[in-house]
Amino acid sequence: MTAFQHIDNHQAPRRAAASQQAYIIEIGETQAGLVSRRGDERYFTFIAASSVFNAIEGHRFATPGAAELAARQLASPRRSHGGRTRQ
Repeated sequence: MTAFQHIDNHQAPRRAAASQQAYIIEIGETQAGLVSRRGDERYFTFIAASSVFNAIEGHRFATPGAAELAARQLASPRRSHGGRTRQ
């Protein structure tokens, strides 16, 4: 199960460009990390919660869903071609 938990920064002083969006990304029972962006930013930046997801640490994504897909690909076991040959 994947979950996005939206975190709004309501505690900070309100300025139009200073609002922030953040989403926690979970893959199954594992917290992969979070993505966040300030109101003046176009992209979400990924912050890893586990070393499994360090490969995408700091990467920018257009949507939280795009970051979730990248995290899901890192978490899934790699498929090997197991000696099959093409004919």
